Amino acid sequence: MTTNINHWWFLLLQGYGGIFNLESPLKSEDFRETVIYDVTKTIEDEKFRQSSRSEDGGNGFSRNRKITFTHLIVLLTQGLTRSLQRELNSFYQKLQQTDFSLQYVTKSAFSRARAKLNPWAFKELNRVCNESFYKNAPFKTWRGLRLLAIDGSTAVLPNHQSIKEQFGKVNFGPYADSPRSVARLSMLYDVLNLTTIDGQMASYETSERELAGRHLDEFNPSPSDLLLFDRGYPSLPLMYKLHAKGLHYCIRMSEGWWLEVRKMLADGETDKEVIFELPLKEREGVAPLADGTYKMKCRLVAVLLPNGSREILCTSICDKSILPYECFAELYHFRWNIEEGYKLFKSRIELEAFSGKTAIAVEQDFYASIFMMSLTATLAFPVDEKIKEERQNSQRKYANKVNRTNALSLTKEIVSSFFIKKIVEPAIKAMDKILQSTT
Repeated sequence: MTTNINHWWFLLLQGYGGIFNLESPLKSEDFRETVIYDVTKTIEDEKFRQSSRSEDGGNGFSRNRKITFTHLIVLLTQGLTRSLQRELNSFYQKLQQTDFSLQYVTKSAFSRARAKLNPWAFKELNRVCNESFYKNAPFKTWRGLRLLAIDGSTAVLPNHQSIKEQFGKVNFGPYADSPRSVARLSMLYDVLNLTTIDGQMASYETSERELAGRHLDEFNPSPSDLLLFDRGYPSLPLMYKLHAKGLHYCIRMSEGWWLEVRKMLADGETDKEVIFELPLKEREGVAPLADGTYKMKCRLVAVLLPNGSREILCTSICDKSILPYECFAELYHFRWNIEEGYKLFKSRIELEAFSGKTAIAVEQDFYASIFMMSLTATLAFPVDEKIKEERQNSQRKYANKVNRTNALSLTKEIVSSFFIKKIVEPAIKAMDKILQSTT
């Protein structure tokens, strides 16, 4: 399939022409061109380059070298899944449009260059990409709400001293017989628009709740945001932090853990307002809420599932005109999209096939992949919407949708056209044609 896509890509791209000029902002009806312009402008900004140097980066990226700052960003963004030298040879062959794959840059030179790059650079590019998307795109909401899910996962890391120092080693559970360094991962994910708002990576000892708190500190929330959490997240400190930040949430609760939940079920109620209070031991250094108390007004909802089991949800939205009881089964079902996001992230991007063994290389790969997922969702968005419109009038038994694996593969092919060659509109048109033909 990849060979076929690359062949199509080459043929389609030859039929278009034109680049954009970075000296002036784009004026285009296609928000994707504006997103690419904003990201490219950031990459080429001197302050961004200086901020992107690692602690050991010295004066990195200040002189003209074979591996430029932009080249390094693109190489890591598109991923390096084959042998490193082959990837470098292929990249510079396409860049220089030569007939042969020659060794223009050695892998040792690449390793020295990437050691100077702070992984934060990809977090910033992801932020710029998403900020531009939500500002310019007709993004999707549900009942006027942007639905964001937080969920965690893990990744087995390479065996390197810097990895051990930063992430430690796990020698219990499934790793008892063969201790390994394992990272705890977390994503803040838009389950309707499929963008990744924020990613977090830490040692295995870090709890998912703590990483959820870091998401809350690092993203720019909107009053219309509604955060979805699975059963591993309910805790009074996390819920209090959400209330303090004015963020709405819907968290799945375990039936036997919470007294208020047990009482509601014992009374046969399905929709009830309750008050939770932050315990005294958790209040040190924590300011009271706007009303001067540590009390949180919440709403418990018991949803009967088709298999006969119950799903207990706790939400900060008590107004039934905004979220009537009947909508909760649909609402929580949307959370499943973050599971599909992890499938794309770990299986299709092949996250654990790290392109380097050091701690800084692992973090670069992680945050570059987060950026790649957001960029892919942005580029595929209009095509996905068009397909949905077409299927409303279709008699097909099963609805078509964008092939996310193909979209990801195409985005990897397209980033050098965007950020190095400045070919934007023709590249987007070529990608649209391929995505529409490979649903």
